[in-house]
Amino acid sequence: MRVIESKVERLEGGRFRVTTILEEDPSLAKREAAISEIGEGPTGNAVPDKIVRALIKNKTRSVAMAEIQREVGGNPRTVNRQAWTLSTNAPDLQIRLRGWVVSPERGHYALSPAARKRLDMK
Repeated sequence: MRVIESKVERLEGGRFRVTTILEEDPSLAKREAAISEIGEGPTGNAVPDKIVRALIKNKTRSVAMAEIQREVGGNPRTVNRQAWTLSTNAPDLQIRLRGWVVSPERGHYALSPAARKRLDMK
């Protein structure tokens, strides 16, 4: 949105009327739509990709962190941190995997409804 015009009128009793005319910026609308879309999914071999692949194998249920760690391998702390990152900060930290992982309860992770829908469409 872009402000085109803004006007302030003084009314009686110490009141004011503010009138603002806004214009929608099409390039901004496209960018906002792209942000709300789910990321493209696991395409590499980094820990976050492996976590998503482990969840895809068990797509109908939530998976305990210990089970994910067995599947992914490597340092358990790294796997735990990456799973938490994917479920809480994915838009900022894992753009490619944005929206794929949710944490339905502490220590359990699952594919988001949007991710399951994306997989069902393939």
